[in-house]
Amino acid sequence: MKKVAVTSLKEGQKFTKAVFIAKDNLFIPENIAVRANDIKLLVSLGIDWVYTEGDILLYGDGALAETRDGQEKEPEAVEAAKQIKAGVPETHASLILLINQINEIFFDIANSRKANIRLLWHITDSLLRLTKKSRNEALSFVLCKNTGDPVMGKNSIDSAILSAVMGQELGFDNERNQGLTAAAILHDIGMLRLPEDVVKKKEPLSDKDKGIIKSHTILSFNIMKKELMYSDSISRIALQHHEHWDGTGYPHCLSGNYINERALIVSVTDAFVAMINRKVYRNSMTGYQAMKTLVSENASYFSPDMLKLFVKIMGIYPIGSGVLLNDGRIAKILDVNVEMPLRPVVRIIADSNGAAIEDGKEINLLSNKSLFITRALDIQGIDS
Repeated sequence: MKKVAVTSLKEGQKFTKAVFIAKDNLFIPENIAVRANDIKLLVSLGIDWVYTEGDILLYGDGALAETRDGQEKEPEAVEAAKQIKAGVPETHASLILLINQINEIFFDIANSRKANIRLLWHITDSLLRLTKKSRNEALSFVLCKNTGDPVMGKNSIDSAILSAVMGQELGFDNERNQGLTAAAILHDIGMLRLPEDVVKKKEPLSDKDKGIIKSHTILSFNIMKKELMYSDSISRIALQHHEHWDGTGYPHCLSGNYINERALIVSVTDAFVAMINRKVYRNSMTGYQAMKTLVSENASYFSPDMLKLFVKIMGIYPIGSGVLLNDGRIAKILDVNVEMPLRPVVRIIADSNGAAIEDGKEINLLSNKSLFITRALDIQGIDS
């Protein structure tokens, strides 16, 4: 691996091989130009080095990036991970970079420009690798609200993370899960072509406005199939992600198993992501509130099997969410105990006085019977 200093990167540079932040964490695909925003994001995350097996194909601004051959691949990857800004896990930093890249694609689509399809494929592959390698860290990222990223890009990556993990649990092969993950990233792109005054309207929507909003699924289908060259089956996931199991959804009021199987997955993940984000008409929900709403109030909208699987993966208290323990300490959910979802694995992040604790103790509530969860908490500001 060649080691490339972030300070030597220039806008417009291209490399003959993909460039990574650390092992398996993609920064930029081969033959794709480095952008100024990419460099700024690396700097903001405290990352000093990136790695590649390739050579510079194009010198941005006529500048030569300084590289050297690394003798030991794994130590360099570890070193790169240590460079990540304190409080930002390596997986989260990689996901933030993917959001930055997908927002560039969304900008092109919104302005009816030709999107970089090759970069989109690489984003999908990178996300699949990250969810396989660091599943729980990726799942915890979904509940992070302090990434500073534009809402649509973050929401799209969040839905794709959840969908990819569900696909893995269902045993989808790589090709099938790639299609699912791509559709989860792109399911709402039709919104980018709707009138801005309707999309951002703060007053109650008229029936006409609601009809315009609902048309985004058809627009998403057309953009994916005609402009991004996805197959009909993959594009149909976006078309049907607002269809409801009970037949009350749109655009075609399909019900039950008449709905595309992978659309049934994105239906659940999209709803969860929407609930944990603030809307004009309501505040954001905690992960626990969103799970409770999915299971109780809105259960008829979703495939019972997909909803059951989602709860199995995320738990009643979703991975990454905060809880108050009976001894007054505050904890973050790290993992789910499937056999007893109310007793997950947690990490202590604050004492009983609310003072933050770094490197807090990890506790499995399944084996520690003296502790239990009293209620869910919003931990933004306490834990990164």
